[in-house]
Amino acid sequence: MDEMKVEYIENWLKKAENDLKNVKNNFTVKEEDIPTDTVCFHCQQAGEKYLKAYLIFAGIQFPATHSLADLVALCSENDPMFREIIEKAESLTPFAVEIRYPDDFIVPTIEETKEAYETAKEIREFVLKRIDIR
Repeated sequence: MDEMKVEYIENWLKKAENDLKNVKNNFTVKEEDIPTDTVCFHCQQAGEKYLKAYLIFAGIQFPATHSLADLVALCSENDPMFREIIEKAESLTPFAVEIRYPDDFIVPTIEETKEAYETAKEIREFVLKRIDIR
């Protein structure tokens, strides 16, 4: 794999890791002080970036989308095992756009926020097992 592609994948992975760091850092405060909406947004963003890193690794073009189900479907064209995570991944999609603006504002519970974090970490592990850029 050429060096530029490796660097590009690494950059996507680093951005995803930073989203998860943001989430982890927010869990260091009292639960009532956790901004669950933005924490869930970062969970979705991490999942999206991990999936896009895999698509780049696999050489699969992807559209500008926040739908994790659509991204997982593209990933499964190269690795059918991705179908295993489609429902979990899709559970993060509403946190991409709908949660960010007051028009459709929802406030996730702390339980939903913890679940979103676990889902994002599961996507991370699933994807990292399939990317070999060494």
